[in-house]
Amino acid sequence: MKINIQNLANNLVELDDVIDSDFLSESYRNHYPGPLKIHVVVDKFGSDIRFNIHLATEAQYQCDRCLSLYRTPFEARLTQIIQIGEGKLKDEEDVVLYPVGTTEIDIDPFLMEMIILNHPVKMLCRDDCKGICPGCGADLNHEPCRCGAEKTDPRWEELRKFIK
Repeated sequence: MKINIQNLANNLVELDDVIDSDFLSESYRNHYPGPLKIHVVVDKFGSDIRFNIHLATEAQYQCDRCLSLYRTPFEARLTQIIQIGEGKLKDEEDVVLYPVGTTEIDIDPFLMEMIILNHPVKMLCRDDCKGICPGCGADLNHEPCRCGAEKTDPRWEELRKFIK
């Protein structure tokens, strides 16, 4: 998504768009296959431009415990400051420098960063997901374990008497 900054006045401009996830790598596109709803507030002040970006879509994940596919809303926010011109950056960590004469800013790299940084490390269909039994393979969210009684090593039976 490219934003034309050539005739941007020193005030707030709000932009809304719905874009495809074509710019994402294939692995992320599998998780975010639907359209991405983008809301951008552009604030120009002098040679600096602040982008407040809100991204919303529906994510498709596979649960790490029970392996079921599930869908969930996905949202991310980012504030990015861009400095147009040459010279030293005002804040090297939070500011991106663009050369003099830049007429448009492509925010796709910022959108990709938002998705990568907000992508869940552990994907769970729900917080109390019980997962799959390693012995019988039963999905413990929907059926009980079919392994039967837990077998103990007979060498521990003498010690079990002390527990009672």
